[in-house]
Amino acid sequence: MAPKKAKGSSSEEKSVLEYLVKANRPYSANDISSQLHGLVSPAQAKKLLNDLADDGKIQRKVNGKQQIFYANQMDIEVPSVEEAEEEEENIKKLEQQVNATKDENKALAGRLHNLTNARTDDQMRERIATLTAEIKQNEERLAQLRSGEVISPEEKKRIETEHAAMVKQWKARKRMFKNIIDAMSEGYPGKLRDLYDELGIETDEDVQVDVSIIGAK
Repeated sequence: MAPKKAKGSSSEEKSVLEYLVKANRPYSANDISSQLHGLVSPAQAKKLLNDLADDGKIQRKVNGKQQIFYANQMDIEVPSVEEAEEEEENIKKLEQQVNATKDENKALAGRLHNLTNARTDDQMRERIATLTAEIKQNEERLAQLRSGEVISPEEKKRIETEHAAMVKQWKARKRMFKNIIDAMSEGYPGKLRDLYDELGIETDEDVQVDVSIIGAK
């Protein structure tokens, strides 16, 4: 007959005992199996825990069919007051770092959302060119109408309304462009003018267009 294996000789039993002492909280056999990431099955964990409890290496509490195991508190090294205070201070610092990181992530997520939902540079240039052409055409029509050409009040109101809408959209696009270019220029080593040249961007000022004047009545 083969000799019976001594209790506590397996590496699995050692791992279970070390984890219970380190965690210093009650666990069931299923909990231990999960916490050790499948090193032992729930059935193996139950047997190992009961063996350890029988040997007096850990404590066992039975509540009906439920068995809970935890480390002997006499085996737990109690930190000194100074060590406890130092650990508490470290925890506070880590909490501050976590909060700061959360705030930073929230800000970056907001910027990413704005950038990913904005038009591309080519789309912005194309839209600006289209709006500029439309506004110029409307300005010419409006100038003719204001010069004295006969027009019905309804037609005049319609044209002025369309003109105001176009100028409003132009201003909105201009603000959107400013937000995007401000985000892109953060950390850019050169001047803003260099960034414009690198991206091939023409501003209203480059073509001597002032939206505030165009939008004035």
